[in-house]
Amino acid sequence: MTNTAQDTPQATALVPRLNDHERRITDLEQGVTTIQLKLVEVQTEGRMRGERQDRDTKDLKTLTENVKGSVDDILRAISLLFRGLKWSWGVLLALSGFIGMYGAALLHFFETLHS
Repeated sequence: MTNTAQDTPQATALVPRLNDHERRITDLEQGVTTIQLKLVEVQTEGRMRGERQDRDTKDLKTLTENVKGSVDDILRAISLLFRGLKWSWGVLLALSGFIGMYGAALLHFFETLHS
C-alpha cells in the first residue's frame, strides 16, 4: 500500500488522538501503581498494628494472670491467718477452762512440788 494524499490528513488527524489515549493510559497505569503502593502500605501498617495489638493483648493477659495470682496468694495468707487465729483462740479457751476447773488443785500441786 502506498500513501496517498487522502491517507495523510487522516493519519495526521489521528496522531493527536492516539497521543491523548496513550497519555490517558499512562496516567491510569500510574494511578493504578499509586493505588497498589498505598494498598501495600496500608496492609503493612495494618499488619504491624495487628501484631502490636496481639503483643499488647498477650502482655495484658500475662499481667492479669500475675495480678490474679498475687490476689490469690494474699487471700490464701489471710485465710491461713484467720484459721490460725481461730485455732489459737480455741487453745486459749481450752487452757483457760482447764485452769478454771483445776486451778486450786494445780496451785496445791505446785506448792507441794516446790516445797
